Parts: sequence; C-alpha cells; structure tokens
Amino acid sequence: MKTRYILLLDSSTDYCTVALAEEGNTPRIIAEAEESDRSKQSERLAVMANEVLGHLPEGTELSGICVAEGPGSYTGLRIAAGYAKGLAFAKRIPLLAISTTQLIALSYLAQEQVSDQTLLMPMIDARRMEVYSALYDAKGDPVSDIAALVLTEATTQASISELIGEHPLVFFGSGAEKAVELLQSLLPASRYIPNIAPHAKHMASHAFKLLDAGEHLDVAYWEPFYLKEYEAKKSLNKVLAQALSRK
Repeated sequence: MKTRYILLLDSSTDYCTVALAEEGNTPRIIAEAEESDRSKQSERLAVMANEVLGHLPEGTELSGICVAEGPGSYTGLRIAAGYAKGLAFAKRIPLLAISTTQLIALSYLAQEQVSDQTLLMPMIDARRMEVYSALYDAKGDPVSDIAALVLTEATTQASISELIGEHPLVFFGSGAEKAVELLQSLLPASRYIPNIAPHAKHMASHAFKLLDAGEHLDVAYWEPFYLKEYEAKKSLNKVLAQALSRK
C-alpha cells in the first residue's frame, strides 16, 4: 500500500503557513514553511507550497489538500482557497477543510494537554469587542457551532457563565486578550494562554481522518466559511447549548 501525503494550507489569519504531511499512526511533517507578514500572503503562499512539495519522495503524488476554511481574514481565505481549489482540480485529488477555530484549538493542544473536562475556546479577533469563537473538547473536537460573539453584550456574558459552569476553560487566539477581564471576572478559574497561533501542520491527523472518511469537498462549488455579518446575531445560548450536554 502506497504511503499517502497531504498538503496543508492556512492563510486565514495574520500567519500564512504550509506543511506537507506523511501518513502514519502519527502523521509526520516532512516539510513546512510560514510567513508572518500578512501583506505578503498573496505572493508567498504558492511559493511556500512549491517549496514544501519539493520534499515529496520521488515517484509519489499528493493524495489530498487540506485548507483552513475560516472564519478569518476575507482576503487570506480567498488566497488559500483559490490555490487549493486550483491544485486539487489540476491534480484531480480530494480537497478537504477544517475550520480555523478548530485549527487554533489543535495548535494549542500540540503544546499542552488538558483534563477531559476542560473546554477550549479559541477566539479570532473580528472587530471592536467582537470575536469569532466556538467551544472544543480536550481532544480538539467541536462541541458547539462557530459564531460571532459581542463580548460586551449582557446576554453573551450571562450565557457564557451559565453554559461553562464549573468546567475548566482555556481561551486563546488573536481575539482572546480583549476577553481576559471579562472571562476571568465571570469564570475566575479560566486561563488565558497568549501567543497561540494556528499552524497548518497541526491539522495533519484530522486531514487524514477526513480523507479516510471520504469527506471531500466539491472543488467547483466550495467556498470558505466567511461568517458574514448577518450571521453574527445568533444568540450564544443557541450556539453553545450543546457544550454541557455532551460532557
């Protein structure tokens, strides 16, 4: 049986990252690259992808491409999606995707283990006191939908306090710093972890699971998950209601 390789891409935030993963019980990253200058994403993504693809063993081909689908930077999402769709179409290989919030959660779990009861709350800075966020369990699996949350809204604050309850909470990501005062007031045991940025390499295990499950995207019609403004009015109760029921 041939060893499979997946190209991993993310330019949904300020960081643009690319990696090449080789399958295994624990996938091995055989090449990676990153660009921290957001203004250079459009010119650097394809270059970095070509660089890591140069590490494919001779005579092998890609088995799939996995991209962080958002929410996040509109321009960054378009850049990665356009490249991934073009390459998937040209090579006739599966296109896969995971959410950016899940990628941030997985990037955190790559450096720290948490108890089974811990909830993870990655946050992507949206604007003012708004963040894109969702809840994940200690394995990085989602326990809520993604929503745009206005941290200053009383309903948001009340729902966070009620739904998280006694569960340990860890929050991080580009939007987390502005939530520190609020969350540590509502949930004194919660922990803010600074400097957690998504990296494409941390989606490797999940990407192979998607490939095995046949969860391939339609290259012609798939679009990134932008989380448009009109979607931002979901109540937190509806968005996070599953969190405790699944514990």
